[in-house]
Amino acid sequence: MLSARCRAAGTSLIELMVTIAIIGWLIALGVPTIGKWFADSHVRGAAEGLVNGLRLAQATAEARNRVSMFAFTNAAPATNATVAAGGTNWFIGLVGMNGGTETSSSLGMVQSSTLATQYGVSVAAVGANVGLVCFNSLGQQATLSAAQAGLAVGCAPLAANAPTAFLVSASSAARKFKVLVYPAGQIFMCDALKTQSNVNPDGCP
Repeated sequence: MLSARCRAAGTSLIELMVTIAIIGWLIALGVPTIGKWFADSHVRGAAEGLVNGLRLAQATAEARNRVSMFAFTNAAPATNATVAAGGTNWFIGLVGMNGGTETSSSLGMVQSSTLATQYGVSVAAVGANVGLVCFNSLGQQATLSAAQAGLAVGCAPLAANAPTAFLVSASSAARKFKVLVYPAGQIFMCDALKTQSNVNPDGCP
């Protein structure tokens, strides 16, 4: 009887060890996949945050009847922060009226974000070296000199019908997104690894 019980107990212990080993193996297989999923979701979250910020800057310009600016920076977001193309932080502010005493600092900051920095995501301008996007009171992209913007850089001249584009990505992520801002004011996000078609409506044009 005792011998039979020992054999039964020994068998159960072996089964438990095998089960633990299998679970450990499955977890080891799943960790890279889970990590990639989190990285992809962070890239998407940063891209969506960028789109929402640009749309807020546009809506603020329309509501306040003046020029707004969406600025990238690597510093802590502030109305006097150094604007940097490829910055992973951003802030939204207003531009003072010509000939007035208002300045971007006196008008205050509308919104700021460090989302891309927190997620370890990069935001790179595609083509032109853009660190500042401006909108006029009609919600269209505006061209401003550095002096008009009250910053060290201005909003660069726009190419006809060509969007200002930003690529949002991370080295640990499989997905990449583009955020496009057209001169007329359309703003949208697309999958940078797809070409827009009937089959891939979420792809980039």
